[in-house]
Amino acid sequence: MFKQSFWLVIFFIFQLFSTSLIATGVVNQNWSYLNLGLQLLAIIFFDLENALASVILSIPLYLVLPNPKLDTLSAWRFTFLALSIKYWWQIKKSGLKIKFAPWDKYLGWFVVAILVSLIFSNTDLTLGLKKLVFGLNIYLLYLVVYNFLDGQKEKIFRVIKTMLFSLSAIVIFGFVQLLISSFTNIYYFWQYWATYISRTFYGTSFAESAVYSNSWFSFSDQGQTLRMFSTLPDSHAFAVICIFALTAIVPLLVLEKERRNKGVRIGLWLLMILSVLGIIFSGTRGVWVGIAAPVVLLGFFYFKHYGRKLLKPVAIPVLIFFVFLAFAPLIQKGMHSFGQNAGANFLQRAGSIYDLGETSNAGRLEIWKYTISKVILPNPILGVGYGNFVSVLSSGFEKAFNLPKQYISAHSFYLDVFSELGILGLFALFAFLKSLFTKLYMFFKKHYLFSEDALVLFVVCTGINFAWLFTYSLVDGTIMNDRILMYFFVILGISGSIFRQYIEENNA
Repeated sequence: MFKQSFWLVIFFIFQLFSTSLIATGVVNQNWSYLNLGLQLLAIIFFDLENALASVILSIPLYLVLPNPKLDTLSAWRFTFLALSIKYWWQIKKSGLKIKFAPWDKYLGWFVVAILVSLIFSNTDLTLGLKKLVFGLNIYLLYLVVYNFLDGQKEKIFRVIKTMLFSLSAIVIFGFVQLLISSFTNIYYFWQYWATYISRTFYGTSFAESAVYSNSWFSFSDQGQTLRMFSTLPDSHAFAVICIFALTAIVPLLVLEKERRNKGVRIGLWLLMILSVLGIIFSGTRGVWVGIAAPVVLLGFFYFKHYGRKLLKPVAIPVLIFFVFLAFAPLIQKGMHSFGQNAGANFLQRAGSIYDLGETSNAGRLEIWKYTISKVILPNPILGVGYGNFVSVLSSGFEKAFNLPKQYISAHSFYLDVFSELGILGLFALFAFLKSLFTKLYMFFKKHYLFSEDALVLFVVCTGINFAWLFTYSLVDGTIMNDRILMYFFVILGISGSIFRQYIEENNA
């Protein structure tokens, strides 16, 4: 009789094959219901660990379910709910209770701020409730991860590896996407990708807008070139996926060094290089600037003599990034010789960060100005209502961004929150971030001598890379992308479980 791990591999291979056929238009999109059915069967019949693994592995593969009413109804909404029900049923039978991390209460405050905004603002309740349900649905996955792991080290390592395998699928496919686009007519590639692949992953409405407007391109003196974005809706989300991959790669390198698995370590080094290249090839300038947060933190801890040995592996991806960026002209030349559409001028794009007249920068400044003066200042306490930023936008922004309203944001996660939830929501968000980073910093100060402990290193990588993410969030709202939010909560759940276990051990 085959073990469940064997059937988990078969499940993933079938899901990958089936998703590829659906996304490329070989078979009808209704086949996505078959994928959902198999996922639900896996959750029902697998033990909890393999059921959780099947859900995490499927994050890159979740497709929208074709239906006449909800264009963006994705399969993950049902699988996350099913997994949480399975877990709730098991703990009910065992008499256990669901536990929460110290920072979870501030997420509760955030939900209270949402409800207040929906009740007392002159708002579209439907938009707000849809966005609230979206977030709570993903939060269910976090609760399962945080409670199920319960500080069990080998179990935690297996979930980290599963998550990295899932992230790697997106990273590797990013290079496949770049390779395909390099040898095809750029216009036909663009239209095909929007019409078929984007439609199956994100719905008809997004596909129809991507046909004429998206963030897949870079512009330079050498013309228009495609950026790396994989199966995601934009290159910004892809860059964050690469950061998340680095969060898992670094501690696993330390673990496999201890276990003397040379072949695995070579694979991890290769994946680290691909992830750093992915950040560069994404052309996401906000992420490039956001790397200042890891640099400052690493420099601060180094000069404070905190955990220099522990921080060395954390600094490696940062150093690789700057080396690659320094050799950008050579990389660009190689890409141009490799394919007709490949490559963008990375240094020129990096230099445009400071050009306020550049089209993207000018548009971002304009929408920041509009958000502050027309949305936040008239509604400073309660905001305009959760999910309702798009409802107060002037029609001029649709023309300026060449996008439907529903895909326009404040281009800053913090301004998004402030505009929709007012000062109450912003206060709850900052309280959550303060609690999270304070706990992570306290953990680091207590365990920075544990330089050979891969789990300690994972928590440290989480803190460093979350600082990177939330610094980048000053200029973008990518964190609210569904895949990004899923991986964010998985990483948070893993780190919280490690944090809880080590604190309990210290107090024992």
